[in-house]
Amino acid sequence: MISPEFVVIDVETACQRTSSICQIGIVGYAGGVEVLAYETLVDPCDAFSPFNIGIHGITAEHVLGKPTFTMLHPELAAHLGGRVTVAHSGFDKGALGRACDRDGLPPIAARWLDSVTIARRAWPELANHKLGTLAAFLELEHRHHDALSDARAAGQVVLRAMAATGMTLADWLTPTPARAGRRAGRG
Repeated sequence: MISPEFVVIDVETACQRTSSICQIGIVGYAGGVEVLAYETLVDPCDAFSPFNIGIHGITAEHVLGKPTFTMLHPELAAHLGGRVTVAHSGFDKGALGRACDRDGLPPIAARWLDSVTIARRAWPELANHKLGTLAAFLELEHRHHDALSDARAAGQVVLRAMAATGMTLADWLTPTPARAGRRAGRG
C-alpha cells in the first residue's frame, strides 16, 4: 500500500457523550488519489440515544459483537499516528481524545487539520461550510452521517481547496499571519 500524505477521519457517536464512538471511517490520500479506505462499526460500551440513531441509523443491534474502541486503538494509531490528519470540525478529534481518556489509552499523536477552516479560506462566499453544503457545492457523491462517506467528502474538500487556491498541504498547516500574531500575543 502507498503511504498516505494525509488521512481523514470521521466518527459517529451513540449518544451525547462524544466518547461513545460507534462508527469510524478513515480515508487516506497520496498524490490526490485515495489510497486507503477503512471503515468499522464500534461497540461504544455506552447507551444509544434515539436522537443519535435518528441521525446515523446505527443501533445497539448493529454493533453487537463489534470491536470496542480499546481493541481498535492500535489500528487507529497506526492509520493516524504521526500523519497529517483531517477532520471536518473539531468534533472527531475531540471524540477520539475523549474515548482515549475514558479507556485510559494514550492519545493518538497526529498533526490535525480542520477541513471547515480550509473550506472557509477557499470559499468564503458560501453561506456556511457544513459538509453537506460543501458536498453539494463541489458536486460530490455523499451520504451524510456515514463515517466513511463523510471522511471521503472531507478529503475531497481538502483536495479541491488545494486545487482552487494553489495552496499545498504544507501551506494549510502553516498558520496565517493573523492567527500566528494572535497566538504570539497570548501569554
